Amino acid sequence: MNPWLKIPLNDYEKHMAHPMVGQLELLGNLTKEKLQKYKPESFAIFGICGGNGLEHINNSVTKTVIGIDINQRYLDECKNRYSSKIENLNLFQCDLNIDELPDFKADLVIASLIFEYIDIKTGLEKVYSRIAENGLLIAIIQNNNNVTSVSPTGIESVKEVGSVFKIVDEFEFEKIASEKGFKLVNKTEHFLVNGKSFVCLDLSK
Repeated sequence: MNPWLKIPLNDYEKHMAHPMVGQLELLGNLTKEKLQKYKPESFAIFGICGGNGLEHINNSVTKTVIGIDINQRYLDECKNRYSSKIENLNLFQCDLNIDELPDFKADLVIASLIFEYIDIKTGLEKVYSRIAENGLLIAIIQNNNNVTSVSPTGIESVKEVGSVFKIVDEFEFEKIASEKGFKLVNKTEHFLVNGKSFVCLDLSK
């Protein structure tokens, strides 16, 4: 069984929001920034968990929202939280390593900390096929900077994912993305309190 199917959403969110981690707030802020910058009519999040920034959706701008996650329980909670706030919210359970994606096109796709857990080439191919013409992929990958992959927050269940986590080299990722048809249009790095950082790549189709 994939370790992500074993972790309760509450545990995951507590871990991500822990002062030693600080990732939940940063991911939300990056989602907000990209929504305001690119103003997509259709928007997809790969690895949506319980929402991952959906509180920043402006219904007057973004008419369709698609959420993809491997864990159906995460999707169920996401629906509970946001179905009354987002007019056209479509949620799909999908393992990006083995499943075909549902049929959709999105102007903007955010994939936050996804490529550490899937085959990069296959994942990029699948995402590319679901981006509208002139659309963008925001790929957020983690630089550990020689820090242990799972921060010690006392939440034991999240340690499960350490068995499938792999470090993604940002430059190798850029190379593969280019080979798959993407063009890098912006790149930023955001440092966390624990010494890790997120590299945020804006990639156009």
